[in-house]
Amino acid sequence: MLLAAGLCGCERFDTNRLEGTWCEQYDPTVFAMDGSVTYSFDGNGHYYLHTVDLLGGNTYDENGSYVLDRYEKTITLIPNPSDEGRVTYCLVKLTTGEMEWQKVGTTYAVGTWGSDYRHFVKFDL
Repeated sequence: MLLAAGLCGCERFDTNRLEGTWCEQYDPTVFAMDGSVTYSFDGNGHYYLHTVDLLGGNTYDENGSYVLDRYEKTITLIPNPSDEGRVTYCLVKLTTGEMEWQKVGTTYAVGTWGSDYRHFVKFDL
């Protein structure tokens, strides 16, 4: 009975959960963001990125594409057709409300929050 209850609490990895809008978010006592980063994934290989820089008073918008590898559990972001700026992250966690990425080839450390390690919460639950 306890085993069954424990298994019900765990969400299995399902890349279909990526679709929707995700806001980058961290523990503010450790890492304070001076703006916001929001990704919207359409489920068909395209994303929209909206970034707000509060200190500079600027906003940035980007449309790009992404490739999911369900076996390797990675997401590759391709910001433009020339393939320049392509980056791949391991999908460390992907649930209905939370997502974590770790840049391929890097190791987790608190000092890399917002660059190598990225944490998101679902905006449109």
